[in-house]
Amino acid sequence: MEKRHRQPYAVTLTAYGVLILGAGYCLGALHAIFTYSTIESLPLSVPAWYFPLSGVVWGGVWLVLGIGLRFGKEWSRRAALAAIPICFCTWMADERLLSRSAIALQSFGFEAVLRLILVAIGVAVLIAAGPLENYRPNPAALGRDLPMEKTTTHVE
Repeated sequence: MEKRHRQPYAVTLTAYGVLILGAGYCLGALHAIFTYSTIESLPLSVPAWYFPLSGVVWGGVWLVLGIGLRFGKEWSRRAALAAIPICFCTWMADERLLSRSAIALQSFGFEAVLRLILVAIGVAVLIAAGPLENYRPNPAALGRDLPMEKTTTHVE
């Protein structure tokens, strides 16, 4: 039987980041649902249901991928490598279509660079880790200590 190494901390931290991203999208969707009547009254280039639907879809995607990454599932690494650039492109499209204020247009460059850096870090960590099938989840990161080896003690 091939020995499996512990999952690198960078992958564990990326998994937690993906889970936080998913929670953020879900909270955004919840906020959009609670303020739906206000969103409906705004002159937007997309229908009012776009915001809660987008938040629920991306929140669900990131939560599932975060859980998969946390438990070392290879499918989640591959899906995350595909979802990261897709999410970045949809964010770029949303910003270009929905940003009308002067401050949003001024800060677009900074936000784009910051998100591009985060995308690059996430992709680099997932590529550098290689197949997650070679790792087992890190028990210390799950809040459990590593199993202790049995030792014998001599009582005299």
